[in-house]
Amino acid sequence: MHKLALCYHHTAAPCSMQVGAQLLALAIKDASRTDKPTNYNGLLLSVSATDPATLASKLELINEYCPIPEFIACTQYAKSHSTLEQSKLSMYDGQSLEWQINTLQNLLPMRDQQIADELATVNDSGKQLITTIDDALTKTAELKTARDERLNQAQFTAQRSGVDMQLMTASTAKKLADSVASKGGDERYWALCLFVGEQGELNKIKGVL
Repeated sequence: MHKLALCYHHTAAPCSMQVGAQLLALAIKDASRTDKPTNYNGLLLSVSATDPATLASKLELINEYCPIPEFIACTQYAKSHSTLEQSKLSMYDGQSLEWQINTLQNLLPMRDQQIADELATVNDSGKQLITTIDDALTKTAELKTARDERLNQAQFTAQRSGVDMQLMTASTAKKLADSVASKGGDERYWALCLFVGEQGELNKIKGVL
């Protein structure tokens, strides 16, 4: 799975989210970039606001549940932007967009869900063993209760992060880029993160966000 992210403070000059989406689309179509994906199904996460304080607030909610490095950096910048004069901020001259390789376990909700699924499997297997032990040793009842309580605490419940998500099915970089380029509006404060990978992987991410 691959990732490509762009936020409002990465651009050489202030621009709308629509323009930012077009810049992201250009990066997708650029065949010279290293570590580019081989298939182009995408899941686009986007957050936007009319002022930096609101954007920071929205991103904080997302990052508490599912930390994304680029969203964390954007939150910090937006907070500073909302309290300091523009001239006091360290401005970017434009950031070179490069593909990053990710696994599902890089996302905290996916890791939590995997742990919960594995513990559930252990729990099911253990119940059969406990039943056999209970037949032979009546004193294991207390151990069984304590064990069940510990395993039940590991249940995972997906939360609503509040991030806008759009699942995109594309066979080529150009088709994915065209879908991304149409995203966004006039908002001046925004953050975009595109995951590219197998449809099953993207559906799992969408399911927990």
